[in-house]
Amino acid sequence: MSEVNRKELKKQISNKEFSKLYLIYGDEKMYVKIDTQALITKLMGKEPPEFNYHDFTEDYTVDDIALAVQVVPFLSEYNCVKVSDLDVNSLKKGEFEQLMAVLENMPESSVVIITLPTLTIDSKKPGENFKKLLAYVKKNGTVCNMAQETDISLARQIVKWADSRGVKIEQADAYKLQEYVGFDLNAIKNELDKLCNYIGEGDIITSQHIEMLTTKRLEASIFHLSDAIVECNSTKAFEIIDVLIYQKLEPIRIVNQLAISYTDFYRVRVADECGIPLSEISTAFGYGKREFVLKKIQRQIKNISTNSLRDSLNEITRVSGKFHSQSVNSRVLLETLVAKLIMLVKKGE
Repeated sequence: MSEVNRKELKKQISNKEFSKLYLIYGDEKMYVKIDTQALITKLMGKEPPEFNYHDFTEDYTVDDIALAVQVVPFLSEYNCVKVSDLDVNSLKKGEFEQLMAVLENMPESSVVIITLPTLTIDSKKPGENFKKLLAYVKKNGTVCNMAQETDISLARQIVKWADSRGVKIEQADAYKLQEYVGFDLNAIKNELDKLCNYIGEGDIITSQHIEMLTTKRLEASIFHLSDAIVECNSTKAFEIIDVLIYQKLEPIRIVNQLAISYTDFYRVRVADECGIPLSEISTAFGYGKREFVLKKIQRQIKNISTNSLRDSLNEITRVSGKFHSQSVNSRVLLETLVAKLIMLVKKGE
């Protein structure tokens, strides 16, 4: 028994190499849902028999799980118990000990699938109970952590999905869609379906379609606002602000995200000046798959002085304080800040 990746899990399912116990979790919730269902279908068929299949999704207790695990299968090889979004860290000590005893004393005919299709586990602070459960399943069953796709593999997946709909999208535009929407496959699939429905089968999704139709996450919008500021493109910057305000986004949230962007700018600059590789910065500050952002920033701020970056951060901090301490027109305050940031870029070029 062991921890496997998604490819290995799919192979095991296809070959019917079943474990008695599964823990399927991770950041890529779409894969958690898809592969959990694939496992159940392979075990129990497309329409699992009610007597031999127990699906716990909400309002269940450890006692409920214990009773289901002990059911003897009727006209079936397996008794399957699916437990969704079990937050083991919230269980009391006695409840967690009872759960572990249930898993340790499972009949040979039972298969328990603990799956987390919506519950997120913090990889840095997973919790003591979860760590114990993880260690036990690794030793006695199969663990699969569905990590999110990298930007390269995700772009390929977008192209593949579009092809399946009879629609074409260039890899560069797939990257653009991912940049706007993020790494969540459910969100990307929804946006891609919207684009495919709009242009129709046999056509090509262009960057213009993506720009016009895609619902951009806040981080991507602020990223492009930062682009416009660094490029000293005031027209584009204020157009982005117009869109964000129209979407009813509070100016203080925009300022807070600008602070995050400029912190990224400053980290990259200090790393360059000290000869520190971006990979080390990415690891130290937990950028993970967002390391590509650091590489883009490195090119972006090449002609801006370090002093200008410091002054910009100071200005953002000063203006942020005004939102909390004064009765002001928040939009005017935001637009004045952006104008000042553009001036500081010009000053430091």
